[in-house]
Amino acid sequence: MAADDNEARAWLARICLGDQGAMAQFYRAFAPQVHAFAMRQLGNAAEADDVVVDTMYEVWSTAKRFAGRSLVRTWLFSIARHRLLDRLRKRRPLESVDVDELAEVLPGDDEGGYDVLARRQRAEHVAHCLETLSDEHRECMHLVFYEELPLAEVAQIQGCPEGTVKTRLFHARQKMKRCLERRLRREQDDG
Repeated sequence: MAADDNEARAWLARICLGDQGAMAQFYRAFAPQVHAFAMRQLGNAAEADDVVVDTMYEVWSTAKRFAGRSLVRTWLFSIARHRLLDRLRKRRPLESVDVDELAEVLPGDDEGGYDVLARRQRAEHVAHCLETLSDEHRECMHLVFYEELPLAEVAQIQGCPEGTVKTRLFHARQKMKRCLERRLRREQDDG
């Protein structure tokens, strides 16, 4: 359930007054987006759930701080980004990622085993290549391509100029392209 900015602002005004119903509506509207954002970065559903909870708790406790200079969604993703960065700093290096969780590949009724396998392999290639990106590049790709945020909002969330977002996207796409080409070449050579 996507919410427009006016609706989200109304919820925030009610949240400031301690309205738990407004918080529940806000949560239902935005938790899936925050979860997807965290999942892309962390690759772990339980940790992504924690980021959602931490983010929503901060919304509940600091709604009065929303100054209204940005979209509510931009403010929310800024909070989520900080919670996410806190988690990433605490992580052990080289922590493994469950590719099956990232793949999000579900077979359809009319798909054969080969089609399902091919889709899963492609998803694993993409997940692997996403992991080769820096946190900033991966986050930027997620916000633009999965959350479909405008570049100006991504710049606000990442705390950088819009030109930096464009540069990050360019380099991330180039790195993804090279990585995917290498993996597909290797797959063809092995097959």
